[in-house]
Formats: sequence, structure tokens, C-alpha cells
Amino acid sequence: MKKIHLLLFVTLLGIMVSCKSKQKSADTTSSSITKFNEQTFDPHFKGLGTEPFWNIELDNNFVVYQDIDGNREAFPIERIDQAQDANVQLIRSENATYKIQVTISQQDCSDGMSDNNFSYKTKVELTDATGEILELNGCGNFIVPKKLQATWELNSFNGNEIPANKYLKTPFIQFESEEAYMSGNASCNGIKGGIFIQNETIRFANIASTRMMCVHENMETEFLKELPSITNYKIIDNKLHLFSGDQLKMKFSKKQ
Repeated sequence: MKKIHLLLFVTLLGIMVSCKSKQKSADTTSSSITKFNEQTFDPHFKGLGTEPFWNIELDNNFVVYQDIDGNREAFPIERIDQAQDANVQLIRSENATYKIQVTISQQDCSDGMSDNNFSYKTKVELTDATGEILELNGCGNFIVPKKLQATWELNSFNGNEIPANKYLKTPFIQFESEEAYMSGNASCNGIKGGIFIQNETIRFANIASTRMMCVHENMETEFLKELPSITNYKIIDNKLHLFSGDQLKMKFSKKQ
């Protein structure tokens, strides 16, 4: 009888451990799923089309599609495929209502109804539960996300801290809107130029500066030489970090 009781106890213990293990696994899986939050959604790409009117927005985690009536569908980004021989991205995802496939191709594009020019063609395919496919074609651009839209003042350069008031003008860069454009000062002359942003990739291009004679101490030459080498960024503790590859080059604080 004691052996039977012992065997029964061991069996029940095994079942309890198994149930707890399964519950823990399920909890871990559910907690790893990122839920869409409209308040924190910060897109870096916008696409749009006409006939009918529609638009899409992308950030690092979600694609959000909006139809002509303003109905919005959010899709978690599962994968992004990029063609090796062309600047083409293919994004696939699904939610409880639709499957979506978004193709972004680097080609000049016009929406046909405005004077706006775009750098990317955008194709959206929505498949509903019956298998019916809605195919939409339009244009789009990568944009400056809201978290970057600010004035950023340099406080570290190639590992060296920049003391306050060391220069008559501390170098800064600013992104005033979602347009792919930046301006600022290199510690003497004003600067402006184009930028390309995609996920955490950032590139500065066609940087121009004023031609004022700089008689006070400055770091303009070093700053302008380093800026085109920047390849990616991160915002850590409300500071903008600019990298060349995996090497930290500059650190900026948000200017109030």
C-alpha cells in the first residue's frame, strides 16, 4: 500500500511540474509579443496612394495601413527581405483580419495628384479571410521619426568630452520636421544638407556650409570630416549617439 501511495505521489508531482513548465513557456511567449500602441508608434517611412486614397506607415515593429474611410489596421513586422541586386524591400505580415505584403522600391515616383516627388514606389497587397486580394500602388519616402525631431548639441567627439563654452559656438545639428533635411552649426559656420534614415541607419549627404572666416577656436574641420562617415544612430538615455559601423563617434544632448 505504501508503494502505491508513493507511486501516486510521484505521478502527481510530475504532472504538476509539467503543468507549471507549460504555463511558464506560454507566459514567456505571450510576454515577448509586442503590442501596438498608437501613442508610441513613431514611423520612419510613409507611403500613400490614390484611387482609392490609402496610406501606410512603418516603424521598426509595425506596419499600419489606413483606408479611405480612416480605418487603421496594425500588423507586427515579421520579416523584411531585401533584394541583393536592387534597393527593394519586401515586408510580409498578418493580423486577425488580413495578410499584408508591402514592396518598397527605390524609384522616382509621382502620386499623380500633386507636385510632390517621392523617391520610392510602394505596392501594398492585402489578402482577406476569403483569399481576395486588394492590390494598391503608390509612392513613399523615408522620413525623420519624431524622436529625432529636435536640436542636438555635441558633448562628446571621438571619445573626448566637449566642455561647455569651450568654443564660441558648440557644434549642433537639428531636424526640424519629418523631411529628410538637417541644419546646424559646425562651431563656426552654419551647415545644412540631406539625410537618409531607415530604421537605425542614418547617412548625411551633400553637406554645405557658409563661408564665414573663423578667427576664434573651433573644431569645424574635424566635425565636417567625420559627419559623412556616420552610418547609424541610437538614442540612449535621451542622448543621440552617432556611430561609424560599431564605433561611437559623437554623442549629443537634446537642446531645450
